[in-house]
Amino acid sequence: MRNPWLDIPDDDYVGHMSSPTVNQRPMLSRIMGEALESVRPRTMLVLGCSTGNGLEHVNPEITSLVTVIDLNPAYLLRLIEQFPNPGFALDVRCADLANVVVEPQAFDLVHAALVLEYLEWPLLLPRVASTLKPGGVLSIVLQLPSASSPSVTPTVFVRLQSLESLFHFVDPDALVEAARGEGLRLSNRSTEPLAAGKAFEVLRFVKRAV
Repeated sequence: MRNPWLDIPDDDYVGHMSSPTVNQRPMLSRIMGEALESVRPRTMLVLGCSTGNGLEHVNPEITSLVTVIDLNPAYLLRLIEQFPNPGFALDVRCADLANVVVEPQAFDLVHAALVLEYLEWPLLLPRVASTLKPGGVLSIVLQLPSASSPSVTPTVFVRLQSLESLFHFVDPDALVEAARGEGLRLSNRSTEPLAAGKAFEVLRFVKRAV
């Protein structure tokens, strides 16, 4: 079955995420910036990077390589257009996270925001853990259930509604337990409230040093 993400234009996605009733782009950008500031990685991997929101916080004096992966080639094209001379090596990969293979122990920071809800995360987590260097950090943003708002907030960008067929909430406690089994220790956890009664759970894990 064709993945619904492939049929959502980049303008629709950016418009939806920026709309007043959603307005998640600024917070997601800030969360990535905070992870970069805290970890100060030389190498970084962004899973489900979409159009590159948050990459403006990468400091090329600290981070020399950023690898980004997304399923939708139009999102990646927009990302490249937005960062034509980033000052760091930008490795852009069009791939499905459900089966992508990434080199082991290559990254100081892996960031995945609103990604695990759209795939079988227990299958992805071991592969993600393997990409981290010992002492590396996994940064994850999850959407929490809301009593007052559906998983995909209705906006004028109606094509986003097709994502409800893919979306499944991730239990943060289950993720923390599974991560522990992959040698990832929870180091930070916070809840960020959003418009329309939604909230993000922000988690950071540190990979056990060998």
